[in-house]
Amino acid sequence: MSAPHLAEWDASLFSDLQHLLGRIVIQPTTSTLRKLFAKLDEAQPWLLNLSQMPGPNDVDKQYIEKIHISGDLLSTTNTISDALSLSQLLSAVLALQAEEQRFQYPSQSPPEVAVYLLYKRVNDQLDFLRELLRITLTADAEVGGPFETLREWVETLLNTRASLGQGKGEGTMVDQIIVQLDTLQAKIDGLLRSGPSGGAAYDLLRFRVEALRAEQNKMTGILSLIAEGGHLGRGQVIRVIKWLKRADRADGLVAVVAEDWCHDIKFLKIASSLTEQWTNTRLREAVKLAWSLFYLSCLRHDSGVIQTGIDAHQMEQFLFEAVSGEAFQFLHDLVLNIRRERGLEEQGDSNLDALLKVAIGSDSSNDSFLFAQIQDVVDILAGRKQFLRSLKNREEDAAIRRSQSTPPPANYQAFLALVAIIYKSLPVDNADHLWDNTTFLGTVLDTRGVFPASAFWDMLTAISAGPICAAKSYEKMKDTRLSWNALFKFYQHYIDIMPHIYEPIKTSRNPSLDPMPHEEVALCNGWTNLLSTVVRWSPAARGTLLQAKPHPVQMLFEFLNCENLPLDLKASILNAVTAFCRRTNDAIDDDVLSRAVEYYERITFREPALDTRHLDSSRIPPPVGWLAKVEYLEQDTSSFASSRAYVTFLTSLLPEQSMSRTPPRLVNSLRRGTFYILDSILMSLKDRRYARESERWEVIDTVSAFLEKALLSFNMAALSNEVNVRTIGLVASELAEEPGFIVLLRLLSDSSMFAVLASVLDNAASMALPRPAIVKTVLLRLLRIYRRVFDIQLVFAEVLLLALEDPTRNPNHPFKRPYGLQSVDNHLLAHLSNINAIALLVGEDDPAIAYVSVKIISALAQSQVFSRSDVFRGEYTSSVNRLAGIIDASDDSIRIAQGFSRRLEVEDSDVENQEELEQVALHGDIGSVPSLPIIIRSVILDLLVEGTTADITSPNFAHFLLGYDFKHRDIVLQEGESCFHVILRQLCDGADLNGQSGDSLITIHPALAAKSAQLIYQLFSHPLTGRSTMSYAMSVAGYSARQLASLPRRCPEYEPASGIVTTLDSEIPTTPDGLVAFLEFQRWILSAAALETFSYDGHGASANHVAKTLFRGIAEEEDDLEEAEAAGQSPPLIIDLLSSIDVQWSESTPEENRSLEFYSGFDFDQHKRPDANWFDLKAVASGLKAFQRDLERQGAIATSSSGTIASEAMYILERLASTNRETDISISKGNFLTSWNELLKVALAMLFRDVPDEQQEVVLFDLLDALLLRLDADLPPGVLDLLSESVLVTMTTLINVLAELEGVNLPIDRLALTLGKIVDAATRPGSTESARGNLYASISQYLQLIGATHNNIPDDRSIVSTDPASGSTSLLRSTLTVLASKKERLIPILSRDAMDDREVWKTECFALLGGIVALCQSERDRHIVSPLTANGYLPLFVRSIKERELAVQECLSPEPAKIAFLMALASTRKGAEDLLDAGLFEIFATCGFIHVQLGEEVMAPNFDLLLATVDTGTVKFAQIVQVGCRTLGILRDTQQYITNTGIEECRLVVAILCMVVHKVPTEDLHSPSGFGAFHLATLSAAARFFDKDSWTESVEDASKVESQVAHLNQVILSYLCASTTGLKAGSGSPVFVTGAQRSNGNSSKYISTAPSLQMAVNLLSDLTETVQDASNDYDVILDRIQDDDLESEEIQKLRDDLIGDEPLSGDVIKGAFVVKSQVLFNMIESLLLLIWRHLLFYHNDARGGLEPVRPNNLSLSLGSFASSQAQLEASRSGAGTIRILERVAAALKGTLVRLDDMEVNLELRRLATKSDAYYSMLVRRLKEFTAGICGANMEED
Repeated sequence: MSAPHLAEWDASLFSDLQHLLGRIVIQPTTSTLRKLFAKLDEAQPWLLNLSQMPGPNDVDKQYIEKIHISGDLLSTTNTISDALSLSQLLSAVLALQAEEQRFQYPSQSPPEVAVYLLYKRVNDQLDFLRELLRITLTADAEVGGPFETLREWVETLLNTRASLGQGKGEGTMVDQIIVQLDTLQAKIDGLLRSGPSGGAAYDLLRFRVEALRAEQNKMTGILSLIAEGGHLGRGQVIRVIKWLKRADRADGLVAVVAEDWCHDIKFLKIASSLTEQWTNTRLREAVKLAWSLFYLSCLRHDSGVIQTGIDAHQMEQFLFEAVSGEAFQFLHDLVLNIRRERGLEEQGDSNLDALLKVAIGSDSSNDSFLFAQIQDVVDILAGRKQFLRSLKNREEDAAIRRSQSTPPPANYQAFLALVAIIYKSLPVDNADHLWDNTTFLGTVLDTRGVFPASAFWDMLTAISAGPICAAKSYEKMKDTRLSWNALFKFYQHYIDIMPHIYEPIKTSRNPSLDPMPHEEVALCNGWTNLLSTVVRWSPAARGTLLQAKPHPVQMLFEFLNCENLPLDLKASILNAVTAFCRRTNDAIDDDVLSRAVEYYERITFREPALDTRHLDSSRIPPPVGWLAKVEYLEQDTSSFASSRAYVTFLTSLLPEQSMSRTPPRLVNSLRRGTFYILDSILMSLKDRRYARESERWEVIDTVSAFLEKALLSFNMAALSNEVNVRTIGLVASELAEEPGFIVLLRLLSDSSMFAVLASVLDNAASMALPRPAIVKTVLLRLLRIYRRVFDIQLVFAEVLLLALEDPTRNPNHPFKRPYGLQSVDNHLLAHLSNINAIALLVGEDDPAIAYVSVKIISALAQSQVFSRSDVFRGEYTSSVNRLAGIIDASDDSIRIAQGFSRRLEVEDSDVENQEELEQVALHGDIGSVPSLPIIIRSVILDLLVEGTTADITSPNFAHFLLGYDFKHRDIVLQEGESCFHVILRQLCDGADLNGQSGDSLITIHPALAAKSAQLIYQLFSHPLTGRSTMSYAMSVAGYSARQLASLPRRCPEYEPASGIVTTLDSEIPTTPDGLVAFLEFQRWILSAAALETFSYDGHGASANHVAKTLFRGIAEEEDDLEEAEAAGQSPPLIIDLLSSIDVQWSESTPEENRSLEFYSGFDFDQHKRPDANWFDLKAVASGLKAFQRDLERQGAIATSSSGTIASEAMYILERLASTNRETDISISKGNFLTSWNELLKVALAMLFRDVPDEQQEVVLFDLLDALLLRLDADLPPGVLDLLSESVLVTMTTLINVLAELEGVNLPIDRLALTLGKIVDAATRPGSTESARGNLYASISQYLQLIGATHNNIPDDRSIVSTDPASGSTSLLRSTLTVLASKKERLIPILSRDAMDDREVWKTECFALLGGIVALCQSERDRHIVSPLTANGYLPLFVRSIKERELAVQECLSPEPAKIAFLMALASTRKGAEDLLDAGLFEIFATCGFIHVQLGEEVMAPNFDLLLATVDTGTVKFAQIVQVGCRTLGILRDTQQYITNTGIEECRLVVAILCMVVHKVPTEDLHSPSGFGAFHLATLSAAARFFDKDSWTESVEDASKVESQVAHLNQVILSYLCASTTGLKAGSGSPVFVTGAQRSNGNSSKYISTAPSLQMAVNLLSDLTETVQDASNDYDVILDRIQDDDLESEEIQKLRDDLIGDEPLSGDVIKGAFVVKSQVLFNMIESLLLLIWRHLLFYHNDARGGLEPVRPNNLSLSLGSFASSQAQLEASRSGAGTIRILERVAAALKGTLVRLDDMEVNLELRRLATKSDAYYSMLVRRLKEFTAGICGANMEED
């Protein structure tokens, strides 16, 4: 055997083993077994040594010196080693771990913490070993393959020899136990001798003594289990007997010798020789008794046993010697002491020191074995007729000879007492075989005229407990001398002869005043107790006895009314009455209660018929007679057995919760009794003197039982069921008569009464463990009372009391609300110790107490009183949550937090129908509820989840339990073991980065796993805790990565399966709750992973692992891929998880449909959730009952139909429950898909970059295929929408990936197939608008990959630019083929969605239509969009522009997608003609919104459409005029209110006019009602915007609109050029004015607001400077970019003016400056052309009849000008024009010189101007012209 590895000593080793063992018992799996055996191999050396630890030695001392342990750590190590006599190495390890665990023991020093850790580890070790032996060796051992292997391991462990200590050799585990029992006893004795007087040292001493004694008891239990399993050899039994010989006190080991030993002769001889010279002679007699019985049994079965030399006669003598040696008394005392320790018996007069009591205490886990062994001895003796008869005869003979001075020992009575106490300690019905044992019954029931003693009755009462035994007892006893008739005759005898305490009717009877003899009192007491037991347990016996005449209850009450009866006898009588009054759901129950109340009131009250239902306690007459006498007698004796029995009787009268209205007379009696209990008993608890302390708790127990049942039976559901307002008052009045109303009203309004309960709770909770059983019962009852009050106080105060206070509803009995009425929450504020005590009780070992405590704490956490913030002066710097502050500021805060954490780690089997079990736990028998530890864990998780929801704005109690430090501003996780750490560890258990390594929480406890995952997500997402929690979970635990890697992809099989989960490829038997929990677990895990990824922008510590897990199969190298493919790897997680939405639930036994006969008119919808097909079953059940009552009142149903009605109601509830289950599953599927969709979007956006490039395309296509496969099925609308959204996200990512290929090696076939599937899904009947919208967007994303060409108006490059995009021809053809094959469904559905009035995805619809139209540029492909015109959709689109007019004016919401679609349609001639045929211009002509100055970019798209249509189609001039009439307001308003929107709209209007001006006759330009009006408005706009000083005055910041003004001026110049192509002298319309009077004066008024010629020259000058500045800026910026010298302000300005969001690079900047220069040079060229035309026009106009100037020969033409000067002078207007032209020419001359001298970057000029020929020609001619004019003027001068 290897020695323990001290350096690897782990305090949690055996707690982990216990957890694994519990998991195996619940659900054995291969992975868990593998973990268990690995841990067992590690633990084997420690198990063999049990509590034996290595002592100090030089080797370990040298080792710790070698590893440099020094300072405080060395000091602590030496202290531990000296105090516990431990190895220095182990002491050093303990010291280190003590430092780590000091947060759990804040007030303890490291050596003290080390003591706690060591003993805790040893106790965990022994607990584990005992549990291991129990499940492998005993009769209750687990069976199955895994346990067989475990059993073999245990047997090997038991037979392995290990060192027993220095100088003691080696031995097996049994030898080790025997040796260590003595060692531990020596340690205990040493500690008892050296104990300190008090303080912290005493607490540590007590702990050590208690721990050592616990080790002894646990070893005793282990030895018992070994013996029970038959693994004690004969040598080991001999060693046990020898150890017993030396024992000076009786331990549980005494039972071991009674086991079935081997029949070896040698062993029998040795054992027989060990019967002398024992230290404890009484122990020897007990062993001799068991040994004698065993030996006699051997003699009967094996004649060879006689070889030992001891015959049967000698062994019989041994047996009698053992009995004479008080063996029975010894065993009785042994059991009695154990029962006293458990609080099941009254404590004897013992003055033992408290520390000594701890040192001799026993372990309750050993009781069952000990009691079973004693029961075997008793049963064997019960079958020995001669033996029992001999004992009995001796005692009876001695009783007859009373003169004997020293009677013999009462061994027979001792035997009966032993039988009584042992069967009282065993479960009921364990004595069934004794009632069939005629030998035993024939002896004990033969009384031979002697009064049976108390032991006889105790024995009969004990063996009559239980339904089976009680029935047999009744039958057996009725045929004996002690029959039931004899008992009632006994009662009647004393009723007749004894005086009565209270006589309602006077009689002439002459009673005897002699009291009952003591023997008869004992007889009557025992006989009555037996009657109570039989009646309590046997309904048949009860029913038969109630048929007796006179009535048994009447006789009992009459006997109770007799004088001089002892108090304990009165208590027994009342207990018998209570047994008869117990409700058994028999037909006779009401009659029994009615008679009991009648007889009880007759002897208790002077006015039994007084109606007290609405009387206050002060007005109710007090009781008289026996009850009054009992009250003062008990005060004298300080014993209150009768009062307790009376309260128990009243408790039995209380109605059950499900009962209907209580009879009035019973209400009367209960009201009297309730006031008596509250005022006379409860309020006097502190004032009473008690003969023994335990009786105080017994009184409290009976009172608390009454209060609890009164509150539980107080059912106010009738208030909510009552729909008739007028009858609510009647219902409230009836409820006010109930005892529960009185109790609740007094508790909430009387602070002194609540203080009594609070004090009892504090005392019970603070009592040292283990508490007596009675105290535990009281504590549990009080907790249930608190919880019940929490449940009903709101309805009580806000509904019931309000109804009682309303005089219109309660006119007969006015009610006034008590002044001090307040909720139990407020009462608890005055008793904060209660809160701490309840919170501490959560960590109790008793699951019932822990459960109710945690329910109360949950209620407090949700209470408005305790959820508020409060100021704790001296504790916190700011206000904190009240409950959290109260507990955190208490001295027990650490213990409370540890208790909650400990509760989360308790393992047990999973539960079904938790809600129903909780109802039983809170309102019924909590002891019958299985798996309470799991329910407690669930409640704690609910508390934590509810306390961390998104609407929580400040820390609360949940954050305290989770380990957050909320005392400071930044909430961070504290060090130590909190609920959060436990939950995180449980979730990560079995979850590794490589996959699931064992049974995870979701496979064992699905509901707990779902709640835990939800809690972690809420902590991640909450602003208070998100940062610290996410950081810890990611960096320390790798939470998201591990959870995703081990996330189950299919629902596990949960038992007991009640249905089948069907997926695409499997069928799994499971439960609906398990399926819901599984889906919710997946949901929260995915949400947490998505949130973590998003929070860290995809760069978290586990981001790479998450990416690999989600897109599994994504290996780093090709070899890994080949291996994965060869292994048949499952799909990537992100794809495989989609199977969770495929699940379909089907019940194993579905209900058959049946028509409703009685409830067909019931309104089920009133109990249905408005948002889901889910019904409130409790409300439905209550409503069905009310509906049935209405039918009964109406006479619609007969009484005989009650069974059929109940069956139909049950059918309805079962069907609705099935519907609820299906709805819950559907909701969970939707929630899961929402989280999956979130994770998909985040993963594709932030993690997909981690996927190798060669695999991205494959993963995305597979994902699309999986999504589109689901879209083929019939799905709920919500699921369909989410899947469609996922398709859009995935398609967007795929397009981005494929776009990088730039059209090379595109998977055309797969793309076409995917497109076809998307179109099919979009056109599938039953799809929703949202789903289709997402799919339309997916198709639009797909079309972006093609890059279709959008052709715009090419007439003037300065107006509209064309951006053709190139795409793969083959991809285009395949796409068109798919669209062509599906056009008949796609185009109509798409068009209808685009015209949908619900505005769902309208933009996306038009965008897709535009994309499809853009693809169909050739006439061959136009048939794809033919359904637009064939089905009449296009005119509808056009008309919708008018229909949307009002909406546009109201909400300023244009439809740019629609306009873009129509523009794409107008880009071809056929499309433009279709638009014209649809009446596009007519519709625009009637749109009122063109007159309105709308918001930004409202009108621009509409004019773009017109522009595109004019450019492509054949437009009639009348149509242009129609629309143009609407544009005058825009042209004029833009000059007055200069805005970005106005300038853009004006530019588009001028662009439209520019497109058609060449078709306008010249005379129309002068028409004031025709096109001339638009012409004049355009000229006015030109005059406004050509002059920079003019328009800059109207804006705050000219720089913001300068760029748009430049574009507007460019369009205006293009229009002016187009409108002056025919400008000649005497004809045409000039657009630049000179200011002089022309010869044709009629035309001057039309251009009076036009720009002047000088303004044009000034604009040319400005443009020249702008070009020069742009070139300079370009050079500077390029240089500074190369030097990386641009400042942030300059970069921002550059982005605002030129490049926008484009990356900052030389190529981008060059392109931007080229575009800008192109615009400027275009405008300069247009201005030069206009100036040239106007100079020539005005000059020729001024010449009059002279020969006009010829552009091709300017010098010759201008040379003749001087000779005609005289003629010019004759015309004054001509002379003025010439002078103006001279000034213009002079100004122009300088500008032309600057144009020639511009130093523009050569590359920039080359790229901006394609050819300088035309530009140079214009400059040359203008120079010649200006030179001519200026030269002529100089000659003249």
